Amino acid sequence: MRDAALGISGEYYIERDDGRLETLSTLDYVRPILEWNELERLAIQHAKGNVLDIGCGAGRVAIYLQNLGHRVVGIDMAPGAVEACKMRGLRDAHIMSVAGLNFPESTFDTVIMFGNNFGLLGDDEKIISMLQELHRITTPDGIILAGSAEVEKTDDTGHLRYHELNVSRNKPKGLIRLRVKYKGFIDDWVELRLASPNEMSVLAERSGWRLDRKYQRGGPYVGLLVKS
Repeated sequence: MRDAALGISGEYYIERDDGRLETLSTLDYVRPILEWNELERLAIQHAKGNVLDIGCGAGRVAIYLQNLGHRVVGIDMAPGAVEACKMRGLRDAHIMSVAGLNFPESTFDTVIMFGNNFGLLGDDEKIISMLQELHRITTPDGIILAGSAEVEKTDDTGHLRYHELNVSRNKPKGLIRLRVKYKGFIDDWVELRLASPNEMSVLAERSGWRLDRKYQRGGPYVGLLVKS
């Protein structure tokens, strides 16, 4: 994240627990809005009022919204991410887990969870608890813009085998165990829950939210959640 904030181009790797590697650019964390994917560009138009950016990274979304005049709070578990955000001018950024949100009631009008961050906690029951807490700290007309993916929309045999493995382990097809590698550093293994729109809708409805609309191209999508 610090390298991204400094404009240093490099590659990092996301390793899945079956050995599959995905190569990504550090500069993805600082892309201007014209270089975002179409789904995020469409969804971000719904952002309003005070904003909480969960998993803010190097501030790609938070700084864009701050520059539009929104009051934005960014949170991330990675100290380097919070440092990068502050280096780039985000006024309010904190090291904080989405499992331990520490804000008063009705603080935010919009919650951003781009980059598959809807599933950061992995476990469905933990996601429900998170959504309930987001319900508490958002205003009566608050919204969530949540990024995820419909994993079954693929013909990649590697992904399909992984889905079958999850089913054999009595786990959701979209539950992924992964870790990040960069410049010789290796992160701990974590679980990420990729939820289909139907799964997101079910989790939302158990938490006081409703999936109002979605922007989708193939598997990836951004869902707009409103209070039910």
